Amino acid sequence: MEGSTGAPPQRVCPKCARISWATGPQCPYCRARFRRPPGVTPWMLALAAAIVLVCVAVMFLIAGNELDKRLDQRATDIERSIDADLNRSREDVRRELEAQQTPAPIPTPFPTPTPTREGEPTPEAGETPTPEAGETPTPSFDDPNPTPTPTIQP
Repeated sequence: MEGSTGAPPQRVCPKCARISWATGPQCPYCRARFRRPPGVTPWMLALAAAIVLVCVAVMFLIAGNELDKRLDQRATDIERSIDADLNRSREDVRRELEAQQTPAPIPTPFPTPTPTREGEPTPEAGETPTPEAGETPTPSFDDPNPTPTPTIQP
């Protein structure tokens, strides 16, 4: 009679996990109900997903604000250190320049006379000294009549 339609179904008790052929709504061993309470409904899943999304959004907002604070603090720290380094460098350069500065000679309105050897006559104003025999005249930048340099043509 295994295939007969009149045999009761096999059931597993959700509480004690025993198999029984009971036809009633309760387990004959522990008296628990065979039907499970209704499971998770779609609105419960939607609510859980919404709660998770809100929590993640709040965490991102808090983390973003903290990151902004840290970046701003780091930027001001870097700015201050750069300013301090630049000020230190400026002071170093200023000190070096002050140490290297020598007083510039005061320009005179008249050229200074060249010293002459004892016993030689000093040239009068307007006279030009003549070179001795064997000496070659050296051109000077003050010479009003410069000697032209010869050019070699092929």
